[in-house]
Amino acid sequence: MNKHPLIEIGSEYREAYDRDGVVLIKGVFDSEWISFLLDAWAQIRDEKPENLYNLPHHLLERDANLKEEMEANRSDDARQRKINTEFGRGFVRTKYMRWWMPEFEKFAFESPAAEVIGRVIGAEKVRFFIDAIFMKEPLCDHRTVWHSDAPSWPVRGGQVPTMWIPLLPVSAEDSSLEYIIGSHKRDLGQEPWPDTFNTAKLEKPKDRSDYYDWEKRRGDPDVCFVTYDMEPGDVVVFHPSTYHGGGPNMHPTMPRIAISLRWFGDDVIWDPRPECVNIPGLPLDHMKSGQPVTEDDIFPVVWSNPQV
Repeated sequence: MNKHPLIEIGSEYREAYDRDGVVLIKGVFDSEWISFLLDAWAQIRDEKPENLYNLPHHLLERDANLKEEMEANRSDDARQRKINTEFGRGFVRTKYMRWWMPEFEKFAFESPAAEVIGRVIGAEKVRFFIDAIFMKEPLCDHRTVWHSDAPSWPVRGGQVPTMWIPLLPVSAEDSSLEYIIGSHKRDLGQEPWPDTFNTAKLEKPKDRSDYYDWEKRRGDPDVCFVTYDMEPGDVVVFHPSTYHGGGPNMHPTMPRIAISLRWFGDDVIWDPRPECVNIPGLPLDHMKSGQPVTEDDIFPVVWSNPQV
């Protein structure tokens, strides 16, 4: 398993990321890492819901919101809801694997992922944030709505990128994610109200909008939609304010399985809000607003620039 990227991550990738808010990088991981992740995913796929999300007890006991969310994910009622919604439409999402599946912690901490992120965003240090898996079955017609990630995170800063890694081939025509080039720099007015476990319990403020619907701009020459053909080992890195959406997986036989890793760079400060996602290890009401991330045990530094 390679510990450094299989290709040089030169300045052209950072320039593309800064300019476009998204960059494709081919051939980062070797086949051993991909096989390792597919085997780990198979363990999750075949497990009973009540045996998933086994986060450490002390993390759940210190965070009532996180505990409630994890219990919902594992309960019989949650399973029925998923069967009638996400599972019924051929879409499955699982997250926070680093805390309950050692294979995913190994990948986050020992693979080239953090180094790639650091070189693309120009960070001196890269901390691990959170992870997730997204799977769409063959001929799944479910579309993930246009959204950006920043409104969901309890932080401020531009260096909170996502790395999207397909574990099977994806095609621009049938199964890839789609991005709006330069949307991280567009002024779209009010900050959107995110779709999180916590917002389901809150009333949306009158001064918060829904996510911008880019479908109404399809065909507009001033808007650039982009999607990629990708092979296992390729990655896309995108800015937290870049709008993206998951189209249907229209491949007749192959599921779309992808891992998303989220990271912290140098400019990140805490900005906890009740609508944000729950973060294992640090409840929203324990975050120090305006302060940098210093919790090494929860968000460890995985890569540091050796030239600094």
